[in-house]
Amino acid sequence: MTPFSAGESRPLTTLPVLACDCHMHVFDSTRMPVAGAVVTPPTASIDDYRKLQARLGSSRHVLVQPSTYGTDNSLMVSVLERNRDTARGIAVVDESVTDAELDLLNDAGVVGIRFNQVQAGATRLEMLQALAARISRLGWHIQLHLTGEQLVEAAQPLLALDIPIVLDHYARIYHVPGIASEVGKNLLRLMESGRVWLKLSAPYLSSQSDQPPYPDLAQTVATLCQRFSDRLVWGTDWPHATEEDKPDDAKMVDWLSDLMPSPELRLRVFADNAAELYRFQGD
Repeated sequence: MTPFSAGESRPLTTLPVLACDCHMHVFDSTRMPVAGAVVTPPTASIDDYRKLQARLGSSRHVLVQPSTYGTDNSLMVSVLERNRDTARGIAVVDESVTDAELDLLNDAGVVGIRFNQVQAGATRLEMLQALAARISRLGWHIQLHLTGEQLVEAAQPLLALDIPIVLDHYARIYHVPGIASEVGKNLLRLMESGRVWLKLSAPYLSSQSDQPPYPDLAQTVATLCQRFSDRLVWGTDWPHATEEDKPDDAKMVDWLSDLMPSPELRLRVFADNAAELYRFQGD
């Protein structure tokens, strides 16, 4: 049985060698008790996650600091330190972080920082410019989880940042159908800048469907693959902390793969783009 994932079958898709899951989390409800967090899932360990990797056929992964732990990145770092060759991390910091602390995170395998404004609390968008300047020397990027409304409002400030930007979860484009057109226009505007990447992760957070197929996302994915194939990466969002009914990760892999017309495109999205963005080259 694969913890926190529906179904037991392997995907029909054979993922490429060095496929990278670019969005997953770990939780430890015993070691890291929390109070007042919006999302408080049960323990989901790296050993639990390995069972998903074996089922899907992926080998690399990116640990994303969840909103649950705020700016306490210690659990994520402890996992990174044991998996340095195959894992990278995205931390959460605020303006109080010191350069020495950033250097320690970098040494552990962190390659970016996250602003989660959907489950907000630890960071504010007003911190973007100052923190972007602080992390640029490390070659890091900024990852953002935004509502559609927030993406529309933040598009211009994001374009002004001289640093790579990564948008979570298909930019939640169809989460609120009434503004999907406006979100889509701003997403394309950001992608056309050449500095913005998009995570093809957690389609259930962006679609009006909670399981494959996601008909509202299909044409969007086709357009993105045609125009921005070098800046798309894949992720599971395991352990799907926001979802009471866990999705079938294998079916989501197959759905996404079926939207890609060539093996070369699948290689880019599932493996090669992640190697570049998360600095796996040469490992």
